[in-house]
Amino acid sequence: MASGSPLVLLPGTLCDERVWRAQINALSGGWEIIVCALGSEPTLAEEVASLLATLPPRFSLAGFSLGGIAALEFYRQAPQRIERLALIAANARADDEANHLPRRQLAARVAAGDLGRVLRDALLPNYLSSACRRSDALAGEISAMAEATAARFARQVEYACGRPDSRPLLHSIDVPVLILYGEDDRVCPVERQLEMAGAIPHATLHAVPACGHFVLLEAPDVCSAALTRWLEATRQDDRTTGESL
Repeated sequence: MASGSPLVLLPGTLCDERVWRAQINALSGGWEIIVCALGSEPTLAEEVASLLATLPPRFSLAGFSLGGIAALEFYRQAPQRIERLALIAANARADDEANHLPRRQLAARVAAGDLGRVLRDALLPNYLSSACRRSDALAGEISAMAEATAARFARQVEYACGRPDSRPLLHSIDVPVLILYGEDDRVCPVERQLEMAGAIPHATLHAVPACGHFVLLEAPDVCSAALTRWLEATRQDDRTTGESL
């Protein structure tokens, strides 16, 4: 039976709850799980403010890719409501201005019905490790999520382009943080993960070998176990100190 504060999951760009399927299955017996789609409001700050208005007073928060960027915005706006934080294949830096035009060109192509070629030519080649043994099947899963969420892509692109530099925020994060990533990630590479881990006071770094950006799908059991340890360790700490979840 689920107990304690809920766990809020934030999918990445062109993703839905299916990117978290293994983790939902592994964790739903111990935690109430809420999945929040991204891409309803014009800006990332407005999106997070809108979601905060609907969520419980306190919750644990895990974000994948763009969801990890959004998770940092959650902490910026409402640190008192975040019990613990997991950043998966994430990035604390602002977007390089040189990326803005190419991102928006991809969004325009998707809006014009060219999602298949955008996935094939621009996105999927960077998503999975070359060592992934299930790359064809996972590419199919990623494509299915993209087809279901394509209408949100333009706003998600604007979130990526307009995100603030969260590095000045990192040193003030005073909740337990899990930084989880694939060692072969070409989208949010290792140095971005090390940068966050070096700046956040209570960060645990977990690298997953032979995995790319979609580490949740490439190594679902490893990711589920890491998230379970992150949640359980904090729950045990709270029981030890007499605090209630």
